[in-house]
Amino acid sequence: MPIRSTRAVLFMTVAGACLLAPLQSATLSVSLNDSAFELASTILGPGVTIVGTPTLSAMPGQTGIFANFNSGPYTQTGGAPGIYALTSGVILTTGIASGAEGNYIGGPSYDAQGNGDAMLSAIGGSPTFDADVLTASFTTSNPMLLLNFVFASSEYPSFVGTSPTDPIAIFVNGKNVALVPGTSTPISINSINADTNAKYFTQYSTPSTPFNYGGATTVLTASSSVSTSSVNTIKFAIADAGDATLDSALLIQAGPLTAVPEPSTWLLSLTAGGLFVLFARFHRKAVNR
Repeated sequence: MPIRSTRAVLFMTVAGACLLAPLQSATLSVSLNDSAFELASTILGPGVTIVGTPTLSAMPGQTGIFANFNSGPYTQTGGAPGIYALTSGVILTTGIASGAEGNYIGGPSYDAQGNGDAMLSAIGGSPTFDADVLTASFTTSNPMLLLNFVFASSEYPSFVGTSPTDPIAIFVNGKNVALVPGTSTPISINSINADTNAKYFTQYSTPSTPFNYGGATTVLTASSSVSTSSVNTIKFAIADAGDATLDSALLIQAGPLTAVPEPSTWLLSLTAGGLFVLFARFHRKAVNR
């Protein structure tokens, strides 16, 4: 395992960043859960049949089921205002899942003391540790699946532009589909922020932000073709790279995982940019790595 560095949580004011509105009536809650079957069942939902036994590779406390995740109204740095509200789903983190709760106070910073993941290391180009990985096999009659997610991080905004950053991925049959929309670029604090691909970013957090991360993407939507005649695999993964301080998280909206969104979810897709949530809690990296 690589040597981990530590760093103090940094607070900074970003010129031009707009404030999030006060906390909404429903506040984020997280129930810790390390049952791979319950987690996979929450994500995949009706229309997708789990095959075999799902697996979870994580340390205790890294994973849970969330309720009432919302962004509060936001105004993008260079774009339109928006809001997203996710009723429930699964949260995978590089630290402690309950650290996502509450208004922004600098972001959770917890060293899970876990192992890395080779596929994430390859994506990020750096050794990883504290990996949280949920894997499941499934069958479906849908030839195309939609994956909708939010990415958020305590690394925002102070360490945008540094390297390495915590990698995240959603592998469908071995291919990462958690990419900046319309590109082959993996999602990170460097590929989506207030200055880069800003239309996919909300804004940097303030004390009124209704979750404890320094920034978040809009709800993103990924898609993947799958087999309707054989077993498919899906792997949700996030890990630390560079250091073990300041958490990252992947929040995935509860199912169903389908080829065509349900009408009520489609409305969310139009207003928020997607259906599932990849909320990445990212650990703040040292400037010199």
